Amino acid sequence: MIRFRRRRTEPAPVELNVIPLIDVVFFLLVFYVISTSFEVEAAVKVDRPASTRAAPVTGTVVPVAITKTGAIQVGNVIVDRSQVTAAVSAALKTAATDRVLVIPDRDATTGLLLSVMDACTAAGAIKVEVAARRQDQP
Repeated sequence: MIRFRRRRTEPAPVELNVIPLIDVVFFLLVFYVISTSFEVEAAVKVDRPASTRAAPVTGTVVPVAITKTGAIQVGNVIVDRSQVTAAVSAALKTAATDRVLVIPDRDATTGLLLSVMDACTAAGAIKVEVAARRQDQP
């Protein structure tokens, strides 16, 4: 009887291929960035008034915040009352939109709110909206 010897074969070296892992992580990152909804928030501290009819903001808007001390912020820039029209006009052109979202503090004066809304209209805003936080129904 013939004896056959088993040849000892060396196992192939194990390689860790990370390229598919990088691809999957990249696609997940892109998915999360695209599917995330970003809220428009003012950089200054604003306590928005409550409303039972408040609805979420959709689409692109230029945020204009009004603090209780009377400070006005257009986008990320704090501006003087006399500069609101020019700042909103520039922000509307940059954002390629005709909508402005005024975010007033609940203790801001109504006169200042109306003045800012008029300045937004003079700057070319077609739709000027006022932000409020949703008040739960009793």
